[in-house]
Amino acid sequence: MKVAFVTPEFSPLARSGELGDVASSLPRFLAQKGLEVMVFMPRYRRPEIDSLPMELILPDLLVPLGEEKVRASVFKSEPGRFSLYLIDNPRFFYRPEIYGPASTGYLDNDARFIFFNRAVLEFFIQTKLEIDVIHCHNWPTALIPVFLRTHYKDWPPFKSVATVFTIHNAAYQGEFPPESLKLTGLNWDYFTPQRLSLNGRFNFLKAGLVFADIINTVSHFYKEEIEKRATSDELGIILRSLKDRFFSVRSGIDYEIWNPNQDPYLAANYNAQDISGKKICKKDLIKELGLTLSLDKPLVGLVSYFSYLKGIDLVIKSLKKIMQLDLGLVICGQGEESFAAELKEATANFPGRLVVKTEMSASLMHKIFAGVDLLLIPSREEPCGLNQFYAFRYGTIPLARAVGGLKETIIPFNPEDFSGNGFLFHAFSSRALVKALRQAIALYQKTELWEKLVRKVMKQDFSWSGPGEEYIQLYHRAMASRKGENKHE
Repeated sequence: MKVAFVTPEFSPLARSGELGDVASSLPRFLAQKGLEVMVFMPRYRRPEIDSLPMELILPDLLVPLGEEKVRASVFKSEPGRFSLYLIDNPRFFYRPEIYGPASTGYLDNDARFIFFNRAVLEFFIQTKLEIDVIHCHNWPTALIPVFLRTHYKDWPPFKSVATVFTIHNAAYQGEFPPESLKLTGLNWDYFTPQRLSLNGRFNFLKAGLVFADIINTVSHFYKEEIEKRATSDELGIILRSLKDRFFSVRSGIDYEIWNPNQDPYLAANYNAQDISGKKICKKDLIKELGLTLSLDKPLVGLVSYFSYLKGIDLVIKSLKKIMQLDLGLVICGQGEESFAAELKEATANFPGRLVVKTEMSASLMHKIFAGVDLLLIPSREEPCGLNQFYAFRYGTIPLARAVGGLKETIIPFNPEDFSGNGFLFHAFSSRALVKALRQAIALYQKTELWEKLVRKVMKQDFSWSGPGEEYIQLYHRAMASRKGENKHE
């Protein structure tokens, strides 16, 4: 089976959230299973991408965009078991960010990603690359299913190409003015509530839902949450109407990259049988961050995008009460500048116990997951969440709000029968968060029991072994659906 992954993010080259991690780790698993995988992403101007070994394989690709044809170049790299293709156009991708400022995004994101979607399909035509399934991720790639069934519907090789569209977060939909439709080359007949418009705007996410063969999101509980919105949310209504082709597949993580037993970033390696190295990692993290916390005090981590949806405002509101619990707190992330500024300002009130880092690196992320005792995930919404999986893998206990994939994968710990693997709170309030933290710290102080829990969570499997197989089944389902459509036609 030949699968093309089309994504705006790919870790560690260009990442703003968990999509980047999924887009780099799932292809590795699929390739291991014998699938031929090609990943397509924009060639952003980033040092990580510029230093990548790559070859120019198509210097002059003409891509329709509105009434003009825009030139693109295509580069190819071989990062491992699959091929990585980078669509290059300085006008659209020579930018410091993937999407632009958190508050507004780049004002030409409609043109940027319409161009990217069509460039991928034009590349297939020019190179005559055979493909069975195109797996699209989030709104920036959602127009590929649309273009396949409109502009390219009479192109014979595309008739049997199936599409799978994954919603990693329905909060980000790619909403643009109706005039943006002109850039697609489609006529106004497509701008209807049955097709591309939602609340009077051109909605990329909706377009993908309507035209894709198979749709999925990244946890069962998040799928339920979206569908429950059907009474008040038009997107929920659409997804409920498409329930025969709407599925959920939980995300996974790459156990080769995230492996405390041989992680090159750590001060000491460790595993579920011998967790002594975790204390060395904690000591190393405390030293690196300049904390004055003693080793026997709990150290809490928060690795997140700084946004309203991730609950950063709740942390800021609760900070004084959290810090009264005699613990250390390390916060690492990027995002909305107002949140970052408030957090950095607060560090002056808790010297040696609160550190805020807004420069993220693979090294620091790995050190945090290994070095902290608890990982705080206070999200308003969380489609799947990968941080709890990284935490489990490194023997760090997650404390999260009971939403979406967090509720699905974190089971409240019960000391009586030793069931569960973490801590949850339900209400989006300081009181609920701090109460859960108190419970976690009370258990942390029972050293023997805590270490037993650490060993237990490290033995869980949140790799791609299960979810990856489910994606392969979705690909087969999409191909069968496409065959059925072709017969119908």
